[in-house]
Amino acid sequence: MVPLSFLLFGLAGLWAGTLLAVRGAVGLSERFGLSHGFVGLAVLAIGTDLPELVVAVGGGIREIQGVDASGMITGAAVGSAIVQGSLVLGIAGLFGYLPSGPRMVRRDGVALVLALALAAALWFDGSVSRVDGAVMLLAYGLYFGTLYRTEQVEEEVSELPPPGRLSATQATVAGLVIVAGSAHLVLEGGLALAELLRLDQTLLAVIFVGAGTSLPELALSIRAVTERHGSLSVGNVIGSNIFDLLVPVGVGAALHPLRVDRGILVFDLPAAAAVIAALLVFLVRRKGIQRHEAFALLVLYVAYVALRVGSA
Repeated sequence: MVPLSFLLFGLAGLWAGTLLAVRGAVGLSERFGLSHGFVGLAVLAIGTDLPELVVAVGGGIREIQGVDASGMITGAAVGSAIVQGSLVLGIAGLFGYLPSGPRMVRRDGVALVLALALAAALWFDGSVSRVDGAVMLLAYGLYFGTLYRTEQVEEEVSELPPPGRLSATQATVAGLVIVAGSAHLVLEGGLALAELLRLDQTLLAVIFVGAGTSLPELALSIRAVTERHGSLSVGNVIGSNIFDLLVPVGVGAALHPLRVDRGILVFDLPAAAAVIAALLVFLVRRKGIQRHEAFALLVLYVAYVALRVGSA
């Protein structure tokens, strides 16, 4: 089946291209002396969320051309946030303890809750206008600026393996090119598959595309915890969730107003709220995620998928 092949090849390309781009970005960050916290919350978060962003840009362009792609944009963004907060941290937490600092919980945890609340408020009427998109992008810009000003540059950044013979700049550019091409395959394959099988576009995006575009976060999280840098994993996921809830949909809406499927409002946003609440409770109680708490996150994700597919 050609659409399915496009979707699978695209997801594989997103995984490989994002890891390459992230390695290059971390190398550039080290060159400029950015802190461990800033790399986790911003550089890695934005880098590993390139798939969601490029899918949103491609979807916005398809909307301009008259093709309905709203479900792919909103579903991929929310689905990715759910997967990262439950499945990704759940699997990574089985490999070892995932610590978090108090500042990460106070500042970035609050920012995550506010990002979810803002998304819910703007999407509640079933649409995301260009003005709504601009508000979301402005909110993320304020968070990013605050993060850059408050993070110190004295800490040593955890190194990822060098991207082969490529320089940091070359790896970043090559990764971005691969991500752009792969995201096009994911978008076109997903839209065609949903039409061919008469599947709900949003459901396909939330469950399959959201999980597929979270593969880079999963790979980096497992690598971080096995090398005793679990806090980098937590920071990456929190930063990625803030980005996912604000930027991809904000960019897509800036290109063309988007429709928000009822399933997003009834199931997916409440599920994201439950995952975020559980994650923050775990981080506050033990200043990190233990193995049994990681298992609880996995159970939460399985329950969500069962309810979501059953509702469809």
